[in-house]
Amino acid sequence: MIISKGVARMRKSRFELACAAEIAAVSLSACLLLAGVTRAAEPLKKIRTAIPSIVIDFAPLWIARDKGIFRDERIDPEVTYIQGNIRVVQSLVAGEVQFGIAGSAGAVSARAAGEDVIIVAVPINRLDYTFVGRQPVNKSADLAGKKVGIGAVGGSDEVATRIALEKLGVNPSSVTMLTVGGSAERLAALRAGSVDAATVGGATFIGGGAGLYKIIDLTDLGIEFPFTAIFTTKRFAAANRDTVLGFVRGYMRGVRFFQENKEEAIAITARNLRTTNKELLERQWSYVKDHVFEKIPYASEKGFKLIFDMLSPRNPKVAALRTEDVFDGSYVKELVDKGFFK
Repeated sequence: MIISKGVARMRKSRFELACAAEIAAVSLSACLLLAGVTRAAEPLKKIRTAIPSIVIDFAPLWIARDKGIFRDERIDPEVTYIQGNIRVVQSLVAGEVQFGIAGSAGAVSARAAGEDVIIVAVPINRLDYTFVGRQPVNKSADLAGKKVGIGAVGGSDEVATRIALEKLGVNPSSVTMLTVGGSAERLAALRAGSVDAATVGGATFIGGGAGLYKIIDLTDLGIEFPFTAIFTTKRFAAANRDTVLGFVRGYMRGVRFFQENKEEAIAITARNLRTTNKELLERQWSYVKDHVFEKIPYASEKGFKLIFDMLSPRNPKVAALRTEDVFDGSYVKELVDKGFFK
C-alpha cells in the first residue's frame, strides 16, 4: 500500500497535536493539583471572635466553626462569650479578639470616640427585639417610675428600648434603666423581679417568654436597624483583607446551612445553648430562619441614621458620623461581584 508524503505528514501532524493536547491536559491537572496542595498546606489563621450573649441568633457562627466551614476559608476559629455589646467592642479595641459580632451601636460609639473600629457586614438589618413586661401595659403611665433592664448604656438594646418607649408614648427619662446583661440575662431578671420590663431578642422571647407579657414587638414595625454587625479594626482589615472576606463568607455560609438544614442546625444550636428542649428550639429555629437574616449583609443608610439620631443627644460626636465612617462596604461588594450570594 502506497501512502503519499502529504498524507503521512498530515497523520504526523495530527499525532503531534494529539500528543500536545494530552500533555497540556496532564500539565493543567498537575497545576490544579499543586495549587490545591499548596492551599491545603497554607497555615490556618487563628481568629478569636467575641459575641455578647449565648442565643440562637449566633447559630451561624457555631455552625461555621463546628462544620469546618471556617477551616475551608483558612480560618482556625475560637468563639468567646463576653457579656454585653460594649464589652465586646472594648475587647476588640484592646486586641484581645480580631472580630466582634454584636449590636452596632457600640461600634458606632467607638468610632465617634476615635477608635479604630469598622463594621464589615450587617447580617441582621432589622430591629429584632420584643419589649416585654412582668405585667401588661395598657397606658403609658403604667411604665412611669418602673425599672427597665438593658444590656449596656449606649448599646443597641438601649437604643431599641428608647424606641419602644417612645412608640408607647413613654418619656425614657421617666423610667430607671438598669444594666443587667444580654437578652437571656434580661429575661432572667424579669422572672426574678429585678426589673419590671426589658427589651429582649425575638427568638429569646419565643424560647423563654412564657408567663411574661409582650408589650410591643419591634420586629413588626419593620424598622431598618443594624441589629447584628460583624466588625473588626481598620488596621486588622487592611493587613488581612482575605481573612476578612473569608470570615464574612464563612459566616454567611453558616446562615445558609442554618436555613437549609433544620435537624443538624438545631442539633448544633442545642449543644451550644446546652439545652435538650427540642420543641423550644424548633420554634426558635422557625422564627429565626424566616425573620432574621439578610441574604446580602449590606448596611442600611436608614438603619445607621436611626442609631446616629438616638445616640447623638448624649454624644455630640456621633452626629458628625456618616454611614461610610462606620461601615466599609467593599468586602460585601467584592463578594457580590464574585457571585457569592447568587
